[in-house]
Amino acid sequence: MKNRTKKQLLRGTGIFLLLLALLGSALPLGAVSDPEISHSEASLIYCVEADRVLWSENPDMTVYPAALVKLMTAILAVESADRGEVGFEEEITVSASVVSASTGNTANLKTGEKIRFRDLIGIMVLVGANDAALAIAERVGGTVEEFVGMMNEKAGELEMENTVYTNPTGLHDGRMTTTANDLLILARYASRNTFLTELFGQERITVDATNLTAARAYGTRNYLVSQRVSTDYYLSMANGMICGSTSEAGFCIIATAQNNGVNYIAIVLGADTTTVQVSPEKTEYDSDGNVVAVTPAQYKYIMNGFVESALLLKWARDNYEFIRAVDRATPICQIPVRLARSVDSVTLLPEQPIEIYVPKDIDREKDIELRWELPEPSLTAPIKAGTRAGTLTVLYKGEVIGEVPLIVNSNIESSGALTLIDRAGQLVSTPFFRTVLLLIAVGAVVYIFATAIGRYRKKAAAKKEYIRKNRYLK
Repeated sequence: MKNRTKKQLLRGTGIFLLLLALLGSALPLGAVSDPEISHSEASLIYCVEADRVLWSENPDMTVYPAALVKLMTAILAVESADRGEVGFEEEITVSASVVSASTGNTANLKTGEKIRFRDLIGIMVLVGANDAALAIAERVGGTVEEFVGMMNEKAGELEMENTVYTNPTGLHDGRMTTTANDLLILARYASRNTFLTELFGQERITVDATNLTAARAYGTRNYLVSQRVSTDYYLSMANGMICGSTSEAGFCIIATAQNNGVNYIAIVLGADTTTVQVSPEKTEYDSDGNVVAVTPAQYKYIMNGFVESALLLKWARDNYEFIRAVDRATPICQIPVRLARSVDSVTLLPEQPIEIYVPKDIDREKDIELRWELPEPSLTAPIKAGTRAGTLTVLYKGEVIGEVPLIVNSNIESSGALTLIDRAGQLVSTPFFRTVLLLIAVGAVVYIFATAIGRYRKKAAAKKEYIRKNRYLK
């Protein structure tokens, strides 16, 4: 575990420096204070819809995964059933090797007991039963060793680059490690499976009577979603996912929640447990004057993994939100329109709204920037509503959040007179028309020149004739 004194010193130094900074300037709008996480080795909070890690601490630190290993076991089990390799309703016979190898937290399965495959998955996920995990591994992999190979192969497919599995239960093995970032990959993957997401949020599971055991019920050990054991950690928006602990790994949890349609994943690894004295010891004097205890001191054990995962989920809910940077009615820019009957320009609007996930107290005018590009300098009527005329880009603090086409929102009719004039102008400007005009001009010049020569020749001939007829008159 961390050196708490060192961490507290660093936090104190940070607060002191922050106060110094505040003397000179105010915190910028949109700044969100970090969550107060101090009892875990690594943690993060992620928004599913925004596909964004909102905050993290040591997300790539190598840690022991404890029972979070069972999430991979559950994924392989469900996918095996989805492929038809095993049925959810199939009765699995618990082997002697499973029972003999099961230590730690178990469901007390018996050798030769026949139990449905879906029930094995349920008690493994909700209760953290190691015997259920081993029975699943034998059925899906043939042997536990083969199943572990499948686990590592799946981790490779998901690009969980810093995760190594050595067993399907999470019982401590110094070679078995993971990171918060890798577990986020796994949690996101699991959250897309309907069977698992429905299972994660259940408060209890009832297992029908088997050939060796009467019907029994098990409650989830995720106290964020259940008040059965304790009301101290219950969070109404929480809906899963899995948790567990070992002395070496500390308490580890992947917690999911939903609020107003927005889904979150919080991961807390290596959390400790705090002991708090809730009432002092009460003493009295006996008849001999000796001090004797009447009521011993009472203590409460705070499971900080639940506390800090709930804190992260509430921190995300309270500090971030989706806002519409633009909607379909937001005027973006105008573009000139040629040959229109009654307008000379038109306003362009976004084809679709763009939502962004940001701190609740941002400065919209300062932090959100709109940029647009128009490939053509103008449009020509007639124009149909919905015609795309450009592209809008939305940026948040310089980061591109989204792009959407810019469209004309209504039909624009053309002017007949303007269209006729424009077409005439276009005709005049064509190379063919210019060639015809040139030929006409050349023909006119030739005609004028030829006519002039003809007239000159007629005059010259008339003059000669006149001279010939009148040469003897003198």
